Amino acid sequence: MSTFPKSALCALALSIAAAPAGAADGPEVGVPARLPGAGPFLFQTAEQSRIKVDIIAGGLVHGYSLAFLPNGDALVVERGARLRMLRNATGPRPTLAPKPIAGIPEYSHTPHLDLSDVLGIQDVALDPDFAVNHLIYLTINRPVGLDAAGGRITAATVLARGRLDGMRLVNLSDLVVGEAKVAVGGSRILPGRHGDLFVSVGALSEGDIQSAQRTDTIYGKVLRVMRDGRIPSDNPFVGVKGARSEIWTFGHRDPLGLAFAPQTGQVIASEHGPQGGDELNILLAGRNYGWPNATYGTQYGGSPLPVAPVPPGTQGPTLIWSPSIAPAGIAFYTGAKLRGWRNNLFIASARRGQINGTGALIRVVFNERLEEVRQEVLLGSLHQRLKDVRQGPDGLLYALTDEPHSVVLRIAPAAR
Repeated sequence: MSTFPKSALCALALSIAAAPAGAADGPEVGVPARLPGAGPFLFQTAEQSRIKVDIIAGGLVHGYSLAFLPNGDALVVERGARLRMLRNATGPRPTLAPKPIAGIPEYSHTPHLDLSDVLGIQDVALDPDFAVNHLIYLTINRPVGLDAAGGRITAATVLARGRLDGMRLVNLSDLVVGEAKVAVGGSRILPGRHGDLFVSVGALSEGDIQSAQRTDTIYGKVLRVMRDGRIPSDNPFVGVKGARSEIWTFGHRDPLGLAFAPQTGQVIASEHGPQGGDELNILLAGRNYGWPNATYGTQYGGSPLPVAPVPPGTQGPTLIWSPSIAPAGIAFYTGAKLRGWRNNLFIASARRGQINGTGALIRVVFNERLEEVRQEVLLGSLHQRLKDVRQGPDGLLYALTDEPHSVVLRIAPAAR
């Protein structure tokens, strides 16, 4: 494969990465993001036959993340604002608690706040021993100061841990604190299987774009730490001078989904490209995933593809989408109630090809080597931005929308 000269790579980085994820040249276009009624909605699918989709909760604003408690309740993040409790989420009559969980930092009244700043709570995940210790993990974009030159807020992405005491979070403490930067973005948390946590942190959308390629910051990285914040001794950058030892992989743009593949046990990440070139990556310790110097995408507004989207020294994606699907949360289905979908990957998609109102749930079938076999687009006629998808403790699938009037959807087999 031919390679870019260094000067061309730098030019590509500056031109493609200058726009934040989801930005576009010219006016936004699309179809109305209106649900076609109150449901339930019936769909014919390729391998599960018919499914029924119920709206089990509304009254949410810009949903971002779902996390199920062992008792069937669920935590729901309203991005940047609140953490909500959905009582009896897996039962016949889920109820959204009217008040948010107390003790969650909220920064909506921060001075000099810009419309593009993403502050406050991002993701939530339960400790694997939650039933005993009631610990949960959060990622939070915390304001730090003001960039005098640009008049913009600087913020740090923080991984924190606290204890859920009824409807209040107590004993909140920092485990990882990122550098104070302008235009920090999204993040996700995946509890590991060996007492560790994987945390994906989006690249900066303005300014220091090349920081995704450096190991002295957490932005544009996937991190790995122990549940108490300690650094695993086998992390790839432990002992490397000037490097953040929490880093597991680097060169990511906006990795907003993390999951373990049941076929191989590997960590899988979904990732926003720029315009087109959205990716699914198998995360291998110490590897460089290319951003912003390598991508299958183009500039917002259109531009030629790079000559070498995977130059030497870069780990290529296992799957790409072009047109883009704006992927966010992901989940492998391992339950028994949706038998035709076992071990399939589900991806929450916000929109397709830069057209608003075209979000969907994408189903990908893999073989035992994690090679794509086929895909199916589900729930497209609901015209919603999907932000997260999770398997519930009842063996059903749940999806969360990202709209001014967000809803939680339950996906179950339809009665024959």
